[in-house]
Amino acid sequence: MSYRRTWSHTFETYELRIYDCGLQGCPEDCVAHEPYCIKAASPFATRKVGHISLIDPLTIPIIMPGIKQKLLEVSIESLLDNGVSWGYIIFDNSLRLIADSAEIFKRSIVHSGSDWKLNKWALDEDLSTVQLLDIDMHMDLDAGVGYATLHNAKLKLSGEYYTDDPPETATVRLTVLNSKTGALVKNAYIALMSGARIVADGYTDGGEIIFENIDEGSYTVKVLASGYYAFEQSIEVEPPMVWYEIKIVPIPTAPIPWWTWYAVGGVMALGAITVIPKVIGKKEKPIIVVR
Repeated sequence: MSYRRTWSHTFETYELRIYDCGLQGCPEDCVAHEPYCIKAASPFATRKVGHISLIDPLTIPIIMPGIKQKLLEVSIESLLDNGVSWGYIIFDNSLRLIADSAEIFKRSIVHSGSDWKLNKWALDEDLSTVQLLDIDMHMDLDAGVGYATLHNAKLKLSGEYYTDDPPETATVRLTVLNSKTGALVKNAYIALMSGARIVADGYTDGGEIIFENIDEGSYTVKVLASGYYAFEQSIEVEPPMVWYEIKIVPIPTAPIPWWTWYAVGGVMALGAITVIPKVIGKKEKPIIVVR
């Protein structure tokens, strides 16, 4: 009997590289934000082009040790910082999958606007004969008078595979905190997702919730709380227990009047998730902070 397993990973900037710059020069690091962004700034229309790929390609038999390996979804979050006073901005995200040096998938999404975009590509790519998998993301930014920066945020891959070994189960403890004050967030709705399926859900009691008998594997945690931005993040569940602290970002209150003696600026944050080290039995959980 074969058992379905899931795998997912959200790549941070230190796991990615930018290369193949456009005519206007290489993409720049943004001082006020995370690195690896594409920036256009000129009194005339400019264009920046960059490619983002994995520093280390994925070894499929290692990350999905079984049979019938598939890649089911790729998504990337991008923040467009718009300072254009005239003209328009368009950026194009093109995704290529490279399996053992051969292209197996290519698709583009073209956007306009100045807000958060979550680009998702739903896939059904058979990787059962693939050894190495790489990702190539093409990013294209065009700006009028002013400036614009496109910040590469989180690149996430999700897949599945099958194994003859039945999964072990674990206890999942989730603590929800206000990212600004550190206070516990009560009555927050939490859903533990496997793909589009809700595996377990409920509301925090005093800022925490515990799910029992969860199969080991990769999951997505979704958090909704009144007065906070929605939160979504991948987690790994390993027996016998995992404990995650989830920091969610409060929605700013009404703007402070201009006649006050101070000024307020703001930056939208993604939030953060922390894995708390726990020694249970003979296992010790590492400290991992994702921002």
